[in-house]
Amino acid sequence: MPYVEYDENEAVCPQCGSAFRSAEVLEAHLRESHGEGASRPAAAVAKQVRCSVCGARFASVTALGRHNRQVHVA
Repeated sequence: MPYVEYDENEAVCPQCGSAFRSAEVLEAHLRESHGEGASRPAAAVAKQVRCSVCGARFASVTALGRHNRQVHVA
């Protein structure tokens, strides 16, 4: 794989606009954050995890953790 500058991104999420350095990382993001792909049933797409601070809902614990680190910094 060719070297990619830090600010260059090869893949952009069509759901949320997040940018990633490779298609593989985008695929993992889609599975974990948006419930896309064969490994996750459609029912899991519903946002099931709720932030105890602001009430925002997320599709995965990973997404909730990212939210807490970015929004609710101690």
